[in-house]
Order: sequence, then C-alpha cells, then structure tokens
Amino acid sequence: MKIDWAFLKIVALSWGGVVVLAVYPMSVYATGPVVDGFVAGGLMSLAHLLLGYAFIELGFEKSNTSFLKIVLGGSVVRLLLLVGGVFLLVRVYGFHSLWLMLSLLLFYSLNLALEIYLLQKKVSLKR
Repeated sequence: MKIDWAFLKIVALSWGGVVVLAVYPMSVYATGPVVDGFVAGGLMSLAHLLLGYAFIELGFEKSNTSFLKIVLGGSVVRLLLLVGGVFLLVRVYGFHSLWLMLSLLLFYSLNLALEIYLLQKKVSLKR
C-alpha cells in the first residue's frame, strides 16, 4: 500500500487548524466533561478518517467492482466501529453525549470533505 504523504499533511494541517480554533473557547467556557467528550469525538473521527484513507488506498488500484466493494464494505465497518465507540463512551464510560456527538458531527464534516478531495485527486491522477 502506497502512502500519500501530501494528503496526510493536508489532514494534519486541517485538523491542526480546528484544534487551534477550538482551544481557546474550550479552555475558557467548557467544563472537564465537555472537553473530554469533544476530544474523544475528535479522536474517534480521526481514526474513522484514517481507516477510510486506508480502504481507499487499498482498493484504488483494483478493478472498479473490487474498489467499490472495498470502499463501501469499509464504510460499513467504519460505521459499526463508530457506533460501537459512541455506545462504549456514553454508556460505559459516561462521556458527555451532547458534546461527543457535536464534535463527531463537526469532525465528520471535515473528514467527508477530505475524503472527497482524496478521491477526486486520485481519479484525476489516474487519467
């Protein structure tokens, strides 16, 4: 599997930007459980993005049918892992559910844009 360091650099920069923007409001206005929920949601979302990246890289050089099976099957696996993680964090560890879900929504939107960018870039390079 080939590693696309340029894409991972974009991921690091975009995530770093979100972290820089979130540090001040979270440190001034948020309580400990809110920060914990926000950070946990962010880390789960980052793992979700990196798994998606791995599935895209794994399937990209294969036939269109195999690529779709790998990416869509990977999406199901990632979704189940995400739901299991949310269940575990909320029910077992008692994380703040509102901020956990809000951070997942925020970071998932960012990750979706990054995944679309990656797919568009890979398709344009393949032509």
